[in-house]
Amino acid sequence: MTQQNTPTVNASPQTRNCILCGTDASHHECYPGILRCPSCTLVFADAHLSAAELEHLYQRGYFFGDEYLDYQEDKPYLQRNFSARLKTLRRFSSGGNLFEIGCAYGYFLELAAKTWQAEGCDISAGACRDARSRGLNATAGDFMSLPLSRAWYDVVALWDTIEHLARPDLYVEKASQLLKPGGVLCATTGDVDSLVARSRGQRWRLIHPPTHLFYFSRKTIGKMFDQCGLEIVHFQHVGYSRSVQQMLYSLLVLNRETKIRKAIYNTVKPLLSFPLYLNLYDIMFVIARKK
Repeated sequence: MTQQNTPTVNASPQTRNCILCGTDASHHECYPGILRCPSCTLVFADAHLSAAELEHLYQRGYFFGDEYLDYQEDKPYLQRNFSARLKTLRRFSSGGNLFEIGCAYGYFLELAAKTWQAEGCDISAGACRDARSRGLNATAGDFMSLPLSRAWYDVVALWDTIEHLARPDLYVEKASQLLKPGGVLCATTGDVDSLVARSRGQRWRLIHPPTHLFYFSRKTIGKMFDQCGLEIVHFQHVGYSRSVQQMLYSLLVLNRETKIRKAIYNTVKPLLSFPLYLNLYDIMFVIARKK
């Protein structure tokens, strides 16, 4: 991630109340800058970001160099992942209206439109422009303040999105309110209680504030959904198809400024333009039905 104009995690202790149970977790640091609620065990970054700071994080650079090597080049691999999720999702919803929060360039919407009336939003205006140029219904803006085109939805999707939100509980609450009775919310996010996460500790690849602000477990995401009137009906740990270029970029270059790492990466990059599927059992795929 670029360092210039990037918000930082608070270094000084401040009162941070857990969004799930309200407990003050400010004195319960499990890793530098990362807090764990002593009551419900929710893990979250000690970060205080404004809406403008969050929006700044997810502009073009996020998709091209800061977080992803080249998001558009990875479209075939990203859609391979979405296709696998859709195969499961169709067991719980066979059609109707679908809304995706955090739709980026619309690669999921493109596939979902074959089954649902699909639309979405993202705070990256450039990504939404690209999606609309391909005929997709993608609106630039924050879901919490966005006027939606429909009163009810059969599906709301948050793919690798919940962990990025400053108040994921409020987004899930609004999503639940928009779901039809029996409608479903589907999400993927890291599992902080997984074996990989616990063994890696603060070196777990998904711990990187300020883009990742919340780190859920099956217990805590279930608690949040339950508080919002949702019941988990499907849970599994899933893998991802990624270009090997992207995987190596994340390991060697992302958030690291050493010339040696970049030199190694640039040397081997031309040899790695092929996909690899990997499941470390630290990513949760959850589907929850409105009660």
